[in-house]
Amino acid sequence: MSLRQPFKMFHLQFIPLLLMMLVLTNILGAPVSASEPKPKLMVLDFQLNDMTGLPNAPEEIKRISFLSSTHKQKLAEHGLEIVPVNELLKAAMKDQSATYLFDNVETAAELAKDSGAEYLLICVALKPTYLFVYPRILLVDIHTKKVVLAKAAQLESSWSDENTTVRTAEKLAEMVSEFFGKNQISKQ
Repeated sequence: MSLRQPFKMFHLQFIPLLLMMLVLTNILGAPVSASEPKPKLMVLDFQLNDMTGLPNAPEEIKRISFLSSTHKQKLAEHGLEIVPVNELLKAAMKDQSATYLFDNVETAAELAKDSGAEYLLICVALKPTYLFVYPRILLVDIHTKKVVLAKAAQLESSWSDENTTVRTAEKLAEMVSEFFGKNQISKQ
C-alpha cells in the first residue's frame, strides 16, 4: 500500500460528504424560501421637514427625492414586495404637513387599510440644521395600527454626495429587512 492510497480513500469519502453538507447548508440556511409569502409593504416617499432658516432648498428636495427612490429600490432588492401608494395617502401627504402621517400613525393606517398592503412605512427627513438630515422611518402594522419598528439615521454630506445618500438608503432598508427576517423566524 502506497502512502497516497489512504489519502485517495479519504478523498473519495470526503467529497460526497462535503457536497451533502453544502446542499444541506443551502436548504436549511436560506433566509427566506421562495414558498414563504413576502410581506406586502406600502412605502411613502420621505417628506422633508426642513427647519432651517432657508427651508426646502431645491438641492435638498432633489436629494430627498433621490433618497426616497433609492430606499424603495433597496427594499425591493431585499426581497420585500412594494405596494403602490394609494390615492388617500397621496392626498394626505399633499395636503398636510411633512410630519402629519408620522405624527398620526392610526390615521395613516386607516388610510392604508384597503390598499392590499400589510405594512405601511412612513418616512420623514428631519433637517434641524444645515449640517445634518435625519431620515426617520416608522413601520406600521396596518391591521393593528401600531408601530412595530421605529428607526433613524444621520445623513451628513453635501447635496451632491450621492454615495452617502445611497448608503443611508441601504442602511434603512437593511433595518426594515432585518425586522421582517426576525419576524419570520419568530413565526416558525
